Amino acid sequence: MWDKDISAAEINRATGLNKANLSKISRNKHTNLSLNTINTLCNYLGCSLTDLVEYTPD
Repeated sequence: MWDKDISAAEINRATGLNKANLSKISRNKHTNLSLNTINTLCNYLGCSLTDLVEYTPD
């Protein structure tokens, strides 16, 4: 997950983020992320927003 060997369950235990949402995020199926979720993931993974999110115009 996230180009690292980290499972959704491990991120869930460390951050409290919902496992179902983490699974959707890892499969690029989640379309409405809160800023809190993005911030939590960036803090945990030690990355920036651009490492998690890619903008593609409609």
